[in-house]
This record gives sequence, C-alpha cells and structure tokens, in this order.
Amino acid sequence: MKRNIFLFGLLLALGSLHAQEKGQFVLQAEANAGILFCYPFQGTFNSIDLFGSIGPVFRYQAGEHLGIGLGANYCLHECFQYLPVFADAKYSFGTGKTRPYAEIRAGYAFGLKKRYDLMTPAIYSPWFSIEGFYSQFIVGYSIGHSDLGIGGQLVNMKNRTIDFSDGHTSHNNRLQPALFLHYAYNFHFGR
Repeated sequence: MKRNIFLFGLLLALGSLHAQEKGQFVLQAEANAGILFCYPFQGTFNSIDLFGSIGPVFRYQAGEHLGIGLGANYCLHECFQYLPVFADAKYSFGTGKTRPYAEIRAGYAFGLKKRYDLMTPAIYSPWFSIEGFYSQFIVGYSIGHSDLGIGGQLVNMKNRTIDFSDGHTSHNNRLQPALFLHYAYNFHFGR
C-alpha cells in the first residue's frame, strides 16, 4: 500500500512539472557514460575504452518543439581527456509533460591529455590524442525536467609518430565511434 501511494505521488509530481514553452531559456546539466571503440591506425579493432562526461548545455527554446543552443562537456576516457565545445539542436515530439526527443550536436574537441604508446621500439615516440571534429546524436524520453537517452558519438583521434633514426614525423587522423547512456536535468527560466 505504501508503495502504491508513493508511485501515485510520484506520478502527480511528474505531471505537475512544466513542459518546455517557446521563449524559455534552458540550462541543461548532463552526465554521460559509455564505451569508445578504438581502431588504431593499422585499421583493425583494438580495444574498448570506458568513458564518462559531464557538462552544461545552454539552450533557447525557439518553439514548443525545437531548442537550439551551445554546450561543452568535460570527457574522461581511460587514456584521454578532452573538452568538446558544440552547437546543439533538440527536437521534442508531442506536447505532453512526458515525450520523446532527438538531439544532435556538432563541434570541436580540444585535447587535454595525450596517451603515449610505450609498447613501441625506442626509435619511435608516438602519441595519440582526441582532438578535432566532434559529433553526437541522442534519442530518448523527457520526463518532466529529466532526460533519459542513448546516443552515438564520433570524435577525431590524432596520432603522431617520430622516427628518431631519420627524424621523419607522421601524422594521422581517424574518427572513433562511441555509444553512451545519457542523463540530463533541465532548469527552465521564464521569458
């Protein structure tokens, strides 16, 4: 009986939360956790790295369904740290307090920490970093002020190798895919 009363109260509380309205500003605080699929520059699948990210998105609600904004996330992988800065567009389907949404982002990731490959011969000095093109696509469900979703990500990985025997330096870039779970809480500010 107590559980039923709790669930009923929770449903009432969720139902009383505000839907997004045109002209509102939204501050979205989010956290993501997922896996990055690493494909080294030889072209074969090598490993799966866990990663997490946190950050804000500042969004203007251009209509009842469409919000556009800017955001940044601090991302931490097992071997890398980077800070993507991106443009964001979120489209909410339906008009209720709970509704599905799709969100797309594109921007630039600034590398904060490099990974040095210590397994190569001493004549090489290779490093890898995540820096460059960054994009995400998220689909999910909004429940009141909370968003729950699943997403995909593409981020550029840079590789540089110096051969100390002849001084030759090589640079490579490759887009690395990732999958992640997404949670966000939206703070709404009136017109």
